[in-house]
Amino acid sequence: MPAPASRLTPAQAATRDMRRAALGRVIRDARTDAGMSQAELATASTTSRATIGRLEAGTGAVSSDVLWELALALGLTPAELFERAQAAEAAPQQ
Repeated sequence: MPAPASRLTPAQAATRDMRRAALGRVIRDARTDAGMSQAELATASTTSRATIGRLEAGTGAVSSDVLWELALALGLTPAELFERAQAAEAAPQQ
């Protein structure tokens, strides 16, 4: 379970937010590249459409189990999902 925001320093909170946003962009881009709606991805990954929406918006946290299922539903390995997120974190936001 992630640390509550109240226990993070401002720098830690900013890093967490940037990483969540990068992962959200990667999930959204992979989903649209796969021609899937949020609802279709939710069904394929056994999660809710609301969870997909929160992740893509960079405001949600999920378990490693959900991230694993998302990656597989998107035709990626979990490692590829995180590699893309790491690259997106380093790239300027568009």
